[in-house]
Amino acid sequence: MNASLPDWMKTEEAYQPTHDADGFITQTSLQLMGVLARARHKGSADVHRGASASFKLLLTFYLLVLLALAQNSFFALVVLAGLLIRCCFLPGKTLKTVMGAALGGAFLSILLLLPSVFLGSPKSMLTISFKVFLSVGLVNLLSVTTPWNRLTESLRFFHVPDLFIFTFDITLKYIVLLGEVCLHMLDALRLRSVGTNKHKGKAFSGIMGTAFLKSRAMAEEMYGAMVCRGFEGEYASLQKPKLTAFDLLPLTVMIAMTVLFFYLEGKI
Repeated sequence: MNASLPDWMKTEEAYQPTHDADGFITQTSLQLMGVLARARHKGSADVHRGASASFKLLLTFYLLVLLALAQNSFFALVVLAGLLIRCCFLPGKTLKTVMGAALGGAFLSILLLLPSVFLGSPKSMLTISFKVFLSVGLVNLLSVTTPWNRLTESLRFFHVPDLFIFTFDITLKYIVLLGEVCLHMLDALRLRSVGTNKHKGKAFSGIMGTAFLKSRAMAEEMYGAMVCRGFEGEYASLQKPKLTAFDLLPLTVMIAMTVLFFYLEGKI
């Protein structure tokens, strides 16, 4: 029995899908991956052999307060020198993240305060923009050198209520989990999109609706797990905080900056 292929199976398929702009999906995926990469960041190599997260957080907050209160520009220059010295020991990619965010904050403040130049107060614009640059740089330096779980754990050192720590910690973790869900759905939408999609808003709302339902299901699962394990809202620390030799550096910097601040402000 001789079997022959039908003619329609012998013809070549010359299907050319119509061009459709998928820049929205591409840009959304790239931005989402960037956020997830920063959220999953575990800190640099000096996390385990440097100062504890509690003293890093205390030093950063203390410097931010002194910067806001300082009226002498030399104090801000000293903070800038310390920030640049610390940034010299960072990897190139991490340094780009810190400086990029700091420059972005300073540029935004310049745009907002630009009318003050025409009102006769250019010095105010420069001073505030410079302080914004330093403040954003200090906060980003803390962020890239300290894991998020260490920061949330360090809040117990300042006697922050456990309910606040729990809410903050769970929020950060679920941002990553729900972000991964949205990223997978965006990839699936791109792979299944053939031709022109004239209802991109409907597809995007479907992703948001699915993410909401997924978050609700995950919340119920987490609540059930907490009930089964007898969670009472208290964080039990496995290791007691100990003062190490590395913690003396932030304390020394705080004392030195305090003396310099009061000296420059004429309090001493």
